[in-house]
Amino acid sequence: MIRMLLAVLVPLAVLPVPASGQTLRPATLPAMCVTIDEREGSVSRPCDGSTAQRLVLPAAGPGPIRLGDSCLAPRGGGLYPPLAATRCDGSAGQQWTISAEQGVRNGEGRCLALLGLSGRDGERVYGASCPTRYPPQAWRVRAFDPQAHAPARGRLRWAARPDLCLGLVRPGSFVGLEPCAEVQRWEQIFSFDRRAPGQFRVSGTCLSANPLAGGLALTRCRVEPALQWVLREDGALSNRSGCVEPRLADGRWVAKLTACAATPEQRWTFEATARP
Repeated sequence: MIRMLLAVLVPLAVLPVPASGQTLRPATLPAMCVTIDEREGSVSRPCDGSTAQRLVLPAAGPGPIRLGDSCLAPRGGGLYPPLAATRCDGSAGQQWTISAEQGVRNGEGRCLALLGLSGRDGERVYGASCPTRYPPQAWRVRAFDPQAHAPARGRLRWAARPDLCLGLVRPGSFVGLEPCAEVQRWEQIFSFDRRAPGQFRVSGTCLSANPLAGGLALTRCRVEPALQWVLREDGALSNRSGCVEPRLADGRWVAKLTACAATPEQRWTFEATARP
């Protein structure tokens, strides 16, 4: 049974620092973690408990952010320099202070930021000059737990019509049903965590519900109940307000949010898709 547990955001300044490691997450994207990729540098990916997301952070005052035996620091110049795992040398670029007010800031005046605060899997996390006219991006620290996540990526087939898949329908740009593509299409690929309610991401956007209008949309990812979904064991895709059920309107299948009922029209089959 999937437990309906929603993370409570806690200010960084009061979080304990476990010896086993931590993760860093954007405050507005609780299901995404800073990930150190050998090819791409530092990027934002769904939290999955991999060692690339296991950091050791300074408990108080300036100190290194460690990944294994290496220390993280911005690499190169430009506006969006990624973080690189380098030999620990105590340099200012490797000395980080983490707080609710100042964000994640190093001794060279660079702050950790996620490009565009995007929910896209693989968006760059970088260390550029700290802003002066507005606060730096907020981050959350969480204990590292490799068993806490079950990241999934794939498409949702409608049980009542298995030839149809949920996704962004064009033209019209609405969330509805179209024939499941033989070739992988990003409009029909969702990424989410199978162990807990959370965001269902499509590229750089998240599935959202409007309970008053009864429709679904893809919107900017953020912390909000309308963006918290769970794919239940009975196949229903639901949030606190109801379940997703397609309805035929003007000759097209539109996804609607309705009261949950044990019917085939509200059941979905998840079909995993390999990462491209």
